[in-house]
Amino acid sequence: MKTQAVMAVAFASTLAVANPVAAQDRAGWPDNFTVGTASQGGTYFAYGAGWVNFVAESLGVSGGAEITGGPMQNMALVHTGDLKFGLTTMGPARESMDGNSPLAPGMKMDNVCAMFPMYETPFP
Repeated sequence: MKTQAVMAVAFASTLAVANPVAAQDRAGWPDNFTVGTASQGGTYFAYGAGWVNFVAESLGVSGGAEITGGPMQNMALVHTGDLKFGLTTMGPARESMDGNSPLAPGMKMDNVCAMFPMYETPFP
C-alpha cells in the first residue's frame, strides 16, 4: 500500500510540473534547436546529446547535437549566431570572451550567454 501511495504522489507531481509547460503560450518558440558539442564519442558529445534529449523531452521541442571542433569553435558559432547553444568550459569561454581565441585572434566573443557551468577547468 505504501508503495502505491508513493507512486501516486510521484505521478501527480509529474502532472503538476508538466502541465504548466504544456499550457504556456508558445508563440515565438523555435520548432527545434541544435547544440554544438565536439567530436563524436567524446565527453562533450555525450554530455551535449544527453542535455539535448532532456530539454527536448521536457519542453516538447525537437533538438539535436551537432559535432563541432569543441569549446572554442562552439563559442565562435554561438557568437556569430550560427548556433543558439554550444558547450564550453570556463577556461576556453574566458579566453574567447577576452579575444584570445586561436580561431579569431583579437575578436572578443561577447555575444554569448551562460546557462550553467559544465565544469570548471583548472588552467585557462
